[in-house]
Amino acid sequence: MATKSTKKSPGMAEDEMSQQSPYDPSAPEFRLENSPFYQMAHADFKYHEDMDKVLHKHGVSKPIYRVMTVLRERQPASIGTIAEAALTKRSTVSRIIDRMVEQGLVTTEPNPEDNRITEVTLTAAGQQKLRKLTPIVGRQFVRAMDGISERDITHLLKTLQKISANLSKLPIE
Repeated sequence: MATKSTKKSPGMAEDEMSQQSPYDPSAPEFRLENSPFYQMAHADFKYHEDMDKVLHKHGVSKPIYRVMTVLRERQPASIGTIAEAALTKRSTVSRIIDRMVEQGLVTTEPNPEDNRITEVTLTAAGQQKLRKLTPIVGRQFVRAMDGISERDITHLLKTLQKISANLSKLPIE
């Protein structure tokens, strides 16, 4: 959605000005509430704020739950694989895994082909805890998506995937 700007930012060519969107932070008419990144961060913050409370009642932190959900989809999984899927630093995931081992939620063992790689697997207790939490988290999802169609959710996911792909390109500077 391109709009014509009436003010020219320093160093901006005329053709760049005419292509500015009100969603672009460099546009004179930009407002925070129109920022897609602000709205994504706000929704994410609210979702995780509620998740903190709910998971805490069940003795699980958000990072532990996130690792459990990664392991639900792929296990055994290396710490590096978990870190990448959980969008968390490897050192942080290692500490989370240590806590999960202490709680009896996961086991670790060296990869049979490469001793430098640690493979992580949910225990029966970890799987049971995840099965208990999944419906609770599902209710949070339903609450968050109230009034939003499957088509809109699909469109949102595709849009977010495109944004992620764009941001995975070389940095702007």
